[in-house]
Amino acid sequence: MNLSVIILTYRSAAYVTRCLEAARRATEGLDAEVIVVDNDSPDDTVEVVREAAPWANLVARDVNGGFADGCAAGAEVAKGRFLVFVNPDAEVRPDAFTALLDCAERNPRAGIVGGCCVTGDGEVDPRSWWGRPTPWSVVCFATGLSTAFPGHRLFDPESPVTWSGERRVPIVTGAMMLVDRRLWDETGGFDTRIFMYGEDADLCLRARAAGYRPMVTDRAVFVHEGGRSSSSLGKLVLLFTGKATVVRRHFPRGLRGAGARALLFGVWLRGAMSGRAAGVDAERQGRPMARRGDWAELWAARDTWSGGWDAARRP
Repeated sequence: MNLSVIILTYRSAAYVTRCLEAARRATEGLDAEVIVVDNDSPDDTVEVVREAAPWANLVARDVNGGFADGCAAGAEVAKGRFLVFVNPDAEVRPDAFTALLDCAERNPRAGIVGGCCVTGDGEVDPRSWWGRPTPWSVVCFATGLSTAFPGHRLFDPESPVTWSGERRVPIVTGAMMLVDRRLWDETGGFDTRIFMYGEDADLCLRARAAGYRPMVTDRAVFVHEGGRSSSSLGKLVLLFTGKATVVRRHFPRGLRGAGARALLFGVWLRGAMSGRAAGVDAERQGRPMARRGDWAELWAARDTWSGGWDAARRP
């Protein structure tokens, strides 16, 4: 089998049917399977999936181990040479998987291939990939430069730029991500110690260290309204636990502690800023919208997230 599409669900009953129908259309004519892994949803997600997609392989778990753990459970039963992870609130265009496979097969050292995210209105969303977090990018966050100069190549280097065609990128978003099975096995795939947020960046950076060069192609289009079902403060805590994990794992050893402290300072600074300015900064990063006071609360909860997932108590 050439392709395994893995969709992880949790409380996804309201929108997973659209995702499944889009996946069914996109796999027509391909040597492919669709696997749905449910992380012990308390709603009727499992029943909705069974009714909407009897042709899919449903793995109904009795535990919610997080995003990386659920995806790993799907990869365990997958038979494909390539794995494609798709968020349950994303809808792929009919030729999206074909385009991902074509790019991966023509660029075997890519190892990871992402697509082009568009909004529900059809507007291109550049947040299909991200720049690599570096000591300089964290300094820009800590000092507020990334907020003052959004999208600036020097002062906001983690934010993506408008792009077209195919290009190599540091980090492919996990909303739709193809992973070569060889890379998955070689690197161990998503790190299951990461509950949610940061697993895509961690895998891409480990893949690059192993000699792979992730890519995106604008021919693989998917619709994804990022963060639409997110609660604000709770997701910010998860997000910054992921950010702290990447800093503590992937920065030069002598700068990991300083990088984590810079993240803390940036959160404190935004807590002291107006709620609107800080909120816009969070939304621009494709993450949950921060309401007034959330940054101050995130600062108050710093002991929960500043050590990253390696030190955090799992939700």
